Amino acid sequence: MEEGKIKNTITRSFELQDYRIKGTELSGFWADLLSKEELTVDVNYRPENEKVFSPAETEALVREVCGKCKSFEARLPENIKCEATFKDFGEKVYKTDQPDFGLKPGEMDEVKVAYRFYVAYYV
Repeated sequence: MEEGKIKNTITRSFELQDYRIKGTELSGFWADLLSKEELTVDVNYRPENEKVFSPAETEALVREVCGKCKSFEARLPENIKCEATFKDFGEKVYKTDQPDFGLKPGEMDEVKVAYRFYVAYYV
């Protein structure tokens, strides 16, 4: 995402490779600029060499996604935030300021995540 002087608008997403997670392949990827203040990036992760993620692999993937969200937010202006919605878990939302985020992972053939970048306050 552009780290320009304009902190109240979002102009583009990170690069495709920034969303990749080791051991997975992307089976879907699309970005939707909802407004100049909100962007969503939907990513579907599939296991790289297997048919399904085991519960432990699903849990590790969820942790990786949360880490990516934190990493993205750290590279953005202070007033732009990132959160991740886990679509296969009842639309549960991870926010970077959540200390105790957890899901009950199961065996899954795909994990669908929506990263949301938004202007939290104006400067």
